[in-house]
Amino acid sequence: MRAFTDRWIENFSGKYDDETLGEITWVTGAVSPPVAELVTSLTVGPGARVIDLGCGAGVQSVFFAQHGCHVTGVDNAPRALHAARALAGFYGIEVDWVEADILETGLPDGEADLVHDSFIFHNIRPEAREAYAAEAARLLKPGGRMAVVGFSDRMVPGTGPIRLTSDDILSTFLPLFTVEELRRFRNFPTAKKPDQWHWFALLTRR
Repeated sequence: MRAFTDRWIENFSGKYDDETLGEITWVTGAVSPPVAELVTSLTVGPGARVIDLGCGAGVQSVFFAQHGCHVTGVDNAPRALHAARALAGFYGIEVDWVEADILETGLPDGEADLVHDSFIFHNIRPEAREAYAAEAARLLKPGGRMAVVGFSDRMVPGTGPIRLTSDDILSTFLPLFTVEELRRFRNFPTAKKPDQWHWFALLTRR
């Protein structure tokens, strides 16, 4: 089963090959505020094992590693992982980088304290959501958490990611997770999207 929507594959999957990182709109130098709060609130502390699904250029993976976490970044794009290794090297940070499908990562069962997803779930085709949630749950320790950031239904219409509803999130994850937090938030503005309304979900494996 393919994980990503056709419009992602057709319009965006080749960006790492065709453009510089500075030209890719979703590659920024900062993590979303709720992701930073996972660290400042000590929800995720030093020594925690974090798996970053769809890590891309590694910004979030490196952020967690800078704060003492043991991080594995997973992506299926070799050029993205090349950029991620360069970013980690710039900061002198150790991260395990794995080229793999997010639906079948090949990583061990039940070792992660946190599975992190920034802007991946909103690009997953609806028929693959159940498999994605199952893979995330498989990777987590009992009681481990999953954090999800993605476009909300308050975002302006566009050709890119799916604008997620709360039902999209809850119907996918509730069979395997409980909900600690689910809220919309305003993320950092960009030139193309000055009013960014995103979801943040913090889920606990049952």
